[in-house]
Amino acid sequence: MAERQARWGIPLAVENMFPWRSGARAMQAYLPGPDPRDFPYSSVTLDISHAATSGVDALQMAEDLGDRITHVHLGDSFGSFKDEHLVPGRGNQRCSEVLGHLVTSGFGGVVTLEVGTRKLGTEAREAALAESLAFARQHLGQHDRPGAQTVG
Repeated sequence: MAERQARWGIPLAVENMFPWRSGARAMQAYLPGPDPRDFPYSSVTLDISHAATSGVDALQMAEDLGDRITHVHLGDSFGSFKDEHLVPGRGNQRCSEVLGHLVTSGFGGVVTLEVGTRKLGTEAREAALAESLAFARQHLGQHDRPGAQTVG
């Protein structure tokens, strides 16, 4: 990764992943491994829903990764074997605490909502996305920021 970053002149963030399962058996689907804490990547994408699927505390992962986090995928989960991508605050992950940690640690990267809405109708989809955006803004301290923009 470091060689590619140097050659191309752009940061490449490696995302935390989760074990694949076949029945009760976990399979190694990602090389060299699913947890970027185990490797010297300079840029990491922290995916909260993936952390839950892995049985990893996303706040602990954020603290361990420190300033290597350049991108966050914000979505909630109950920690099932599926990557749930729930609206933040609707699962049992510590989404607000992770965002609070980012604020206090001086995070300057990007937070992206990663929320599954395929099964929702138009009104429910718009409400879920609006709720997700409000959650992110509130916990990143941007709910009353002048000029805050929504990409839609």
